[in-house]
Amino acid sequence: MDVGQQARADRIRQMFDQVAARYDARNRLFSADRDRAWRRRAARRAALRPGQTALDLCTGTGKLAHELLPFVGPFGRVVGIDFSPAMLELARRREPRVEFRLGDVTHLSEADASVDAITIAFGLRNLVDRETALREMFRVLRPGGRLVILEFAPPRRGLLMRAYRLYLSRVMPAIAGMRSADEASAYRYLAETVQAFPQPAELARQLEDLGFTVSVDRMTFGIVALHVAVRR
Repeated sequence: MDVGQQARADRIRQMFDQVAARYDARNRLFSADRDRAWRRRAARRAALRPGQTALDLCTGTGKLAHELLPFVGPFGRVVGIDFSPAMLELARRREPRVEFRLGDVTHLSEADASVDAITIAFGLRNLVDRETALREMFRVLRPGGRLVILEFAPPRRGLLMRAYRLYLSRVMPAIAGMRSADEASAYRYLAETVQAFPQPAELARQLEDLGFTVSVDRMTFGIVALHVAVRR
């Protein structure tokens, strides 16, 4: 990671530390509570079995990591990794059964082909070196293992998507800003990164080039994409 990337990563980490306390409540509000259903679907698509090991990257407050636990059973293992200490502090209090770890998802400590599934929800946008991170995910997954990416998709054309773009770029930051300038800034950042993120088909091609077989589902009028990538 070069100096510019490190500076950007530090700014993003600071932003998430600042909004951690209200992060989950804001997500429920702005998604009309759909975020819970999105995470549950992502957890199911990981296709985990009892006794297996899963990584939840950019785990935040651990909501998706929590959803993975029933699938691995009492003898399996779920590890949540994030770079925000404030987010992890909340995650550890809320879900003690998950092993939460401060870390950089571009440098995973897991051995090659040692993990059964990897999930990442609304975190891929925030990675300053997405290509390196995806290569690390491929490296640690066993052959046949699944990478499940849950992410906002850039709005498509059309009247409905114009309304969504307005909601994303104007309404959400305005509501968040009623509480603090930090929250307004965070939701402006969210809007910018969603609109700059690759379209689902483009991300699928990138994953296929790395050695995955990929399927894509779009949910809730297409505003969220679920990529399921199986390591060949």
